[in-house]
Amino acid sequence: MSNRYRHYSKRELLGSLYVDYVMSVTDLGLTPKANRWDVLRAFLDAGEARAERLVEETGGFLLLQSVPGRHNTGAIYAYIERLQAFFWLRFEEKEDTLNGADFQNALRVHHLVRFVSGPPGAPHRRHRHNRRAHRAAKGAAVIAAPVSLGQGALVAAAP
Repeated sequence: MSNRYRHYSKRELLGSLYVDYVMSVTDLGLTPKANRWDVLRAFLDAGEARAERLVEETGGFLLLQSVPGRHNTGAIYAYIERLQAFFWLRFEEKEDTLNGADFQNALRVHHLVRFVSGPPGAPHRRHRHNRRAHRAAKGAAVIAAPVSLGQGALVAAAP
């Protein structure tokens, strides 16, 4: 059978995701107290590159770094602020030949924002299959929760 009309998934086009440590803030000659924009500037200067795309989150940022004037020379890096370090997010099929469209596909398909979305253990949005039961349970908890009126008096909360 011919593969001529085979449809490839976006994950299959980029391949598996690998994460490699690159360098720390101190490796860039900065102090751990440096703000993230100074860190970004130093990282780009060290690689003699520019930021094609940038996604900022509470825990750091994702960056598509490329060589100025050369197409399809990009690589994706994650700066994780709590670790004060950069990581290279590389793919099995494309390591450092990415462009803006590849970056957008990688963000969506591999959910890259999770790397920089905040501290570990922070609550992530999850799909709720039974929203109605969740709302009912939440409402019952509000009704049963005591409310303080001061002087030690407690009254049940009204719906």
